[in-house]
Amino acid sequence: MSAPKFIGLDTQYQTADGKLHKRVHLDGAASPLASAKALQTIQQLLPHYSSSHTNVHSAAHICTQALAWAHSTVLSCLGADPQTYTSIFTGSGTTAGINRVARGLAAARPERKVVLVSGMEHHANDLPHRQFGNQVEYIPLVGEDVHQGPIDVEECRALLERFSGQVNYLAFSAVSNVTGILNPITELTRLAHQHGAYVLVDGAQAVPHLRSQLSRDDATCEVDFFCFSGHKLYTPTSPGVLIAKQEVLENLSGQDLGGGSVEAVSFYDYQLLSHYPDKEQSGTPNIVGAVALAAVFQEFVDYGFDLIEQHDKELMQEMVDAMSTLPHIIIYGCTKSPRIGALAFNHELIDHGLLAAVLNDYYGIAVRNECFCAHPYVSSMMKQTLWQLDLSTVPESEQQAYINLKRGMVRASLSLYNTSADVEALIAALSDINGRIDSLRRHYDALPDGSYQHRDFAMDWRDYLSV
Repeated sequence: MSAPKFIGLDTQYQTADGKLHKRVHLDGAASPLASAKALQTIQQLLPHYSSSHTNVHSAAHICTQALAWAHSTVLSCLGADPQTYTSIFTGSGTTAGINRVARGLAAARPERKVVLVSGMEHHANDLPHRQFGNQVEYIPLVGEDVHQGPIDVEECRALLERFSGQVNYLAFSAVSNVTGILNPITELTRLAHQHGAYVLVDGAQAVPHLRSQLSRDDATCEVDFFCFSGHKLYTPTSPGVLIAKQEVLENLSGQDLGGGSVEAVSFYDYQLLSHYPDKEQSGTPNIVGAVALAAVFQEFVDYGFDLIEQHDKELMQEMVDAMSTLPHIIIYGCTKSPRIGALAFNHELIDHGLLAAVLNDYYGIAVRNECFCAHPYVSSMMKQTLWQLDLSTVPESEQQAYINLKRGMVRASLSLYNTSADVEALIAALSDINGRIDSLRRHYDALPDGSYQHRDFAMDWRDYLSV
């Protein structure tokens, strides 16, 4: 099978020096480019778009059956037995599914107040667990400061023993959205289940890169909840996805009520449907987005996740090796730990906001900067740098703005469409910037939020969209 195709690889933008650059997109960890399969599927479905929850007329039948296919296809692509798991399409990406689980588990087991969360989480898999009267304990990572690696299994074991019988669930990411470091899912899941705790995995950064196998021969290694977002899998406009064990979900049912999830309703009572996923899908779902997501996922499975993983890991190693040779570059996260997708770094002499701006404005390279919705994790890796800041000459009223300029990183993230040429372009740009940063710096103003703005160059989005 031929490799999946993507939209926008040949898009060109004018840069600050007046040149046209074909963009180099190294921001897939936030949102990758759109899959051509997604657009094709949407175009096929839209002429038949209607409601779901019924087969009474032709268009509704098409949408209802296509949505059912999407549910079953997502389960199949994740290696999840439909007799054990169900799939639920949720609103605001991964965030919606995690909030739903956090709310439901707190209500289902109020006697277990402790939630163990890893020290590398995206806010989406941290903040929801701080609600509902939970006591959140953070699982340390292997290593310290800039050299932190994956979740420390022995530290997790110690916390489970310390709070024996009190831990409701563990929440951790399969892959860090900041450093791309992989976590030991199987070991952590088995350990949690030995202590009667459930396991919630944020799979947003793993799904685009790695083959998933949720159902196992050893059920103690099966996660209870797995969340991800379709937009991370090259499908804009698609929903988030919550994969849940049906036997666990049964204790969480009926959180979001409305049409489509009930068997009968009177003025005095109501009865939920008995079957999944419908009993958990109140309201009209994002039919088009869900079907497009499933089509893209199936295309990736057919192409082969072994090929995808090999491509992504080899390209990541190429980037780590090349960046390690550059002067003044700090790579965050243990460079010996397996990683995929994302690489966070800084330049010792250039603020993160300025470096990201220059890469875009002069080289057409799209990266992300700041803290990537993972403030505690980023701060833990930068604490030595931040503690060493000399604020003695900075007026008190300007100190926070100065700290903002320093508190953050640059992240280059890789997707299936990226090539060695993209990595080479980034390395060449960083090398070139080293030789002329002083002249480039004169074109920028630092802003209080930590970003930098070019004095003479700005893009007008209306030049690209007619809305």
